[in-house]
Amino acid sequence: MLDLQPQILHATLDDAQALSALSAAVFPLGCPANTPPQDLADYISREHTPQRYQAMLRDDRFTILIAKVAGTLAGLALLAQAAAPKEMQFACTLELRRFYIDPAYHGRGVANVLMNKVLIVAASRGERSLWLSAFSENGRAIAFYTRWGFRIAGEHDFVVGNDRQRDYVMLYESPVNSDQITNPANAKEGS
Repeated sequence: MLDLQPQILHATLDDAQALSALSAAVFPLGCPANTPPQDLADYISREHTPQRYQAMLRDDRFTILIAKVAGTLAGLALLAQAAAPKEMQFACTLELRRFYIDPAYHGRGVANVLMNKVLIVAASRGERSLWLSAFSENGRAIAFYTRWGFRIAGEHDFVVGNDRQRDYVMLYESPVNSDQITNPANAKEGS
């Protein structure tokens, strides 16, 4: 019998090709519908390649968690040691740079299990806060992050090729004890 519960694992170099394929497919879904296709293609060809994932997996500043269901890659979370944008008034050095769930796994609890692990990993490193950037009109993602305790802390521009997009910068401030991190009672699948 197949185990349909999401497994959360640390990505390895062997996962680079699958990570690239998933992120290249999911990244455009979080962008404005009118993003020029050439800008999307250029950005993906630089940022979502197997070589880029291999480089990040070799770099201690990055941690990539993967969610698998029955052995199939269902999602990924990329944590990066990176200061928040200068427009922000908080000193946060851990970014949730990517949080992608394959649409085939929306509504199946994968995003909640993966986010729970992200917050546990952040807390285990002694990080008291975590930031991310989300397209300001991506209501589904923003609602999901809000349910998990992130709040909008500002805005900044995110550039895809020549397309300048307005993103919210969202901040999560962790509980003192990582044992207090649990799925929110009312969380529904949102990413």
